[in-house]
Amino acid sequence: MKIRRIVCLAAVLLAVGWLTTSFTQGQEMTLSSQVIERVLPNGLKVLMVKRAEAPLIRCILAYRVGSVNERPGITGISHFHEHMMFKGTSSMGIKPGTLAKDMDYDRQIDALVDKIVEEEARIKGRDDAKIVVLKKQVSELITRQKAETINSMEIFSAYLNAGGTGVNASTGNEMTQYYVTLPKNKLELYLALEADRLANPVFREFYSERDVITEERRMSENQPGMFYYEQLNATFYAASPYSWEVLGWMSDISRVTKKEMIEYRGQFYRPDNATLVLAGDLDPAVVMPLVTKYFGPLEAKGKSPRVRTEEPSPEFYRRTIGANFKPPYIEKRVLGRAAATPEVTVMFHVPPLWHDDLAPLYMLGRAMSARTGKMYLDMVLENDNATSVMAMASNSMYDGSFTVSATAKEVKNEVKIPLDELEKELWTYIENAKANPVDAPLLQRVKNSVEAQYLQSLAGTGIAGSLARMETAYRWQFIEEQFKQRLAVTGEDLQRVAKKYFTRDNCVTGVLEREK
Repeated sequence: MKIRRIVCLAAVLLAVGWLTTSFTQGQEMTLSSQVIERVLPNGLKVLMVKRAEAPLIRCILAYRVGSVNERPGITGISHFHEHMMFKGTSSMGIKPGTLAKDMDYDRQIDALVDKIVEEEARIKGRDDAKIVVLKKQVSELITRQKAETINSMEIFSAYLNAGGTGVNASTGNEMTQYYVTLPKNKLELYLALEADRLANPVFREFYSERDVITEERRMSENQPGMFYYEQLNATFYAASPYSWEVLGWMSDISRVTKKEMIEYRGQFYRPDNATLVLAGDLDPAVVMPLVTKYFGPLEAKGKSPRVRTEEPSPEFYRRTIGANFKPPYIEKRVLGRAAATPEVTVMFHVPPLWHDDLAPLYMLGRAMSARTGKMYLDMVLENDNATSVMAMASNSMYDGSFTVSATAKEVKNEVKIPLDELEKELWTYIENAKANPVDAPLLQRVKNSVEAQYLQSLAGTGIAGSLARMETAYRWQFIEEQFKQRLAVTGEDLQRVAKKYFTRDNCVTGVLEREK
């Protein structure tokens, strides 16, 4: 290692607050030396990391399921299911001694909803008055059920009363995760609750929660430019299930049925499709018997389906048909108008995160976006035609994207230069990435920043989130491999991938105008 690099790394470590304080003295600062992996016979993977600085454990249960696993008709169901996992089980979420009564209410509500669905499906002769009466009956039953049997905050309360913090869940394109930080002596409570939620969910309050989900969708629609961005994404991903947002299409989430959710859950909420990540003051010799006690009895039969559809990009055609095949020229554009700041976006199709080209693509995005890079210095500072610029490669499990965008400078709600001129200016920097290697000092600054962020990600219990994400998308060991790949790239590597993917027949261009 060169002296200059040693000094540079030392400065980075000091700047981020001497990140190594979370490691024991003399411990090797590699990810592989810190993670303890175990796999139960039913396929549940357990990843443990010791962090003894506080008597706490960060707990994440991540499932390999998200919006990419959905299909037209049930888009948004992964996010909806995340909400339902807080509604309880056969032993949680209800008042003592009311399980039978609660189940009876569910049967009555389901039967009425089936009649509503049947009546609404009539193409001719639909009785709207009958639907109104049925919906009123459903509403009355839901109100009575909530008052008489439901204790909807019981799971939250159990964690909070145990000293838990950060109790929540999230759904993405590829992963759904449930997380909390607990005192180390409450780990058994966590394992008992999560195993119960996996094995014995009860989707009570299903239809009232469906209304909550649809309202969440409506709120997102109020955000300026939301419909434009949704359609831009849907145009970019013509075949891949990345084409719809995590919230799903309104026509699906407002009509999804409990039966469809139960079937969907059976496919993906399984021990062999999950990863349990624990980071904190833990002893694996104590943890694993508890994990086995609660999760070991859960069965996994068959396999969760995987996404098969790939985006038909030029690179896909060359890979599947032949290197000499000339792909059809297809260039797509989306024009939008909204009460939002005008911008130009260019999206290119790129491979998934495990591909060898992703490291240089990622670093190219960082370099192009840098405030010391030519695109920012020219477009934002010198020419003053944009207020911001961005370039970024995705880190996707399946089909990926590389996005370059510029937000237009406005003076009295009028763009300083026409958007077609801004688009041409943006393309000059895209073409420059193909014609010239990235400046060596700039690339080194980017590498320094990437290194600092990586070291920071290994510190404390925050490592749990990184492990959950990468194990779900690929395998956790790739966190370290990916970091090394990024630091090893050269300016020529960045130029090579720019030439390979930055073509007009491999992109979708979006232009957002301000609505007058």
